[in-house]
Amino acid sequence: MKKFHLLLLIVVLYGLQLQASNDKYRLTLRGNPATSIVIGWNQTSGNNAKVYYGTTDYGTNYTSYPNSKAPSRSVYYKGMNNNFTRLTGLQPNTAYYFVVRDSQGTSRRFWFKTAPADKSRLSFIAGGDSRNNRTPRRNANLLVSKLKPHAVLFGGDMTDNDTNSQWQTWFNDWQLTIARDGRMFPIIAARGNHEDSNNSIYNLFDTPSSSIYYAITFGNNLIRTYTLNTEISISGNQTTWLRNDLSTNSSTTWKIAQYHKPMRPHVRYKSEGNSQYNNWARVFYDNKVQMVVECDAHTVKTTWPVRPSTRSGSDEGFIRDNTNGTVYVGEGCWGAPLRSNSDNKNWTRNSGSFNQFKWIFVDESKIETRTIQVDNASSVGEVSNSNVFRTPANLDIWNPSNGSVVTINKSTSDGGSGQENGTIDVAITNGNDDIEERENGTIYTNSSDLELVYDSHENNGYQKIGLRFTGINLPKNATITNAYLQFNADESNSASTELEISLHNSANSPVFSSANNASGRPTFSSKVTWEPNSWSSGQSGSAQRSPNLKNMIQSLVKKSGWTSGNSASFIIRGKGNSLTSTSAKRVADSYEGGASKAPRLIVSFTTGTTNSDICDGESAWQSGVNYVSGNRVIYQGYLFQRTSDGWNNLGACGTSARRNNSEGSVSFPPLFTENEFEVYPNPFTNNINIIVKKPYLRAPITIQLLDINGKEVYNELFMAKDNRSKIITPNLKASGVYMMQIKQGNLVLETKKLIRK
Repeated sequence: MKKFHLLLLIVVLYGLQLQASNDKYRLTLRGNPATSIVIGWNQTSGNNAKVYYGTTDYGTNYTSYPNSKAPSRSVYYKGMNNNFTRLTGLQPNTAYYFVVRDSQGTSRRFWFKTAPADKSRLSFIAGGDSRNNRTPRRNANLLVSKLKPHAVLFGGDMTDNDTNSQWQTWFNDWQLTIARDGRMFPIIAARGNHEDSNNSIYNLFDTPSSSIYYAITFGNNLIRTYTLNTEISISGNQTTWLRNDLSTNSSTTWKIAQYHKPMRPHVRYKSEGNSQYNNWARVFYDNKVQMVVECDAHTVKTTWPVRPSTRSGSDEGFIRDNTNGTVYVGEGCWGAPLRSNSDNKNWTRNSGSFNQFKWIFVDESKIETRTIQVDNASSVGEVSNSNVFRTPANLDIWNPSNGSVVTINKSTSDGGSGQENGTIDVAITNGNDDIEERENGTIYTNSSDLELVYDSHENNGYQKIGLRFTGINLPKNATITNAYLQFNADESNSASTELEISLHNSANSPVFSSANNASGRPTFSSKVTWEPNSWSSGQSGSAQRSPNLKNMIQSLVKKSGWTSGNSASFIIRGKGNSLTSTSAKRVADSYEGGASKAPRLIVSFTTGTTNSDICDGESAWQSGVNYVSGNRVIYQGYLFQRTSDGWNNLGACGTSARRNNSEGSVSFPPLFTENEFEVYPNPFTNNINIIVKKPYLRAPITIQLLDINGKEVYNELFMAKDNRSKIITPNLKASGVYMMQIKQGNLVLETKKLIRK
């Protein structure tokens, strides 16, 4: 027995020795996340440390790994011997296994996965301020290991006083971000005001810049993340770099910025970030930075899309802009003392005060952001390595009044007409928003599936289905080009089925209740009949997709009370044999059946105005001219766009410039009248002077010269302005008689007979 105890002691001591020479592991990024990564650790003893790695898992058998590399950089800082091995030339979207081996032993086996090199969907966690409350800090860290993001954006204030012991404790806690199977996730670190110098971030995370402002691009230009530094001069070199980098990377689909101190904190006694606002707000907006993550205030906020403005209706320098604005989120609650959300703005979407971070999904069409409350981390399930986007069990997603998901949809300009194109994809995010209404009118909210429409359970009969979608970011009066509901099949059904889909006639549909069920809600007159094809369990494709619902959605966004971010409810009823046959049905997954399988609403839309919209649509009147959004006019069948130099002709709008409105049929008056142009000299030699004597409007005119046979020999568009003259040089070779026509659109305003000497 003594020999056994001695042998056991030797094994334990040997095992401790094998893993005691390095600790405090971390992954960071310096370059392309698809082909490179930085492995960092604290070397507590021993020497000749190397990282052994490869795409096959050999456990701790370091000799079997095909690649090895010594530290690229070592720096003693904060009482730790920080080593960083920079790996490059990796394969995209590939698992790499590694150990750290030194003269005293081998670490446990870890692994990471490089980011995709294409535009595949990505997952991020973003937050900050983990200072001095270890319980929420450790909870948030544990959730990182369970949600498995492609990267963690961390906005500074890791510790309270930037001391050696606090940093060592912080890195010990950071080990909780390592998943149970040894998978690690890279951190993209920013500096906060509780970091005494840039060195705290540069020496502990091996950032690409010692000034702690830098950018990392994920995917094939899918998203570029900007990390900025509010603890150094904001104007000057930093903002110049930011502006130049945004311009250079203008083709990137999405741009997200993170930094520590917010521009407009949502805690009343916090100082306004005027330097950030003055230097960055307009740069973000002009360069289409779609999301900004801020920290420091220790409260919770999400905003509506906003742009910088001081005009009437703005609040603290911002005004809501649902189409092109920037969404600001934050403000840091990873473990710092919580503060009251006491300074909301008129563009604040929602705010609160609790321990949280943001869970962000990015794909080609949209950004989705959820706020995760971290206090129940120990009871939360774990996403699989093969699907990091499926919501795990018990994840506490904040669900405020405006919905649990903040969605930013991709919008692409049409190249000058002012029209924007976009698609939204909104899922049911609450079990109370997909309901089954029984024949007696009572509602059931907890089913794992939705029978469309016969339900044999407890003789529920031929029921109605209510689907309420929240946070629908459709601009008011947008033109809907396509819309449909997407289901996931819970059961296989093939019997012929007929369903009717209608939409609640409400600008902001309320939650379902016993007093406000589905069938009692008034609906728009446009209804859609759906005869779905056969369903097979687990499918979520074209067969589970409703017909086009664009007409009812169009009616919704034209309602006077509609505002982007409001809610809408669909009601599905049975028709024909679906009300007589118990087998004539389809069964879809509900939210309770799995958040990733919940029903979705997908809508494609355009904003702005098209030529036909301007000809036929509603717009304001000014001086007898049809204005659209203050910068367009139709005259004599042509559409003109205001520019800094005057008006550009965008082409024909129709056969006439007549429209119907509440005033009846109206003809556009001419922008000029005859005999308002002076043309001289006549006869002329080379140059011809044209003076616009009394223009009513800064509007384009065309100057055309015809020879005696009616052939055009000169044509120029002239942006006429008040008291402006124009000199033309036609460079005519022949002397003789010419006719000058001055035209507005297709109307000839004046004809002059000219003689060239």
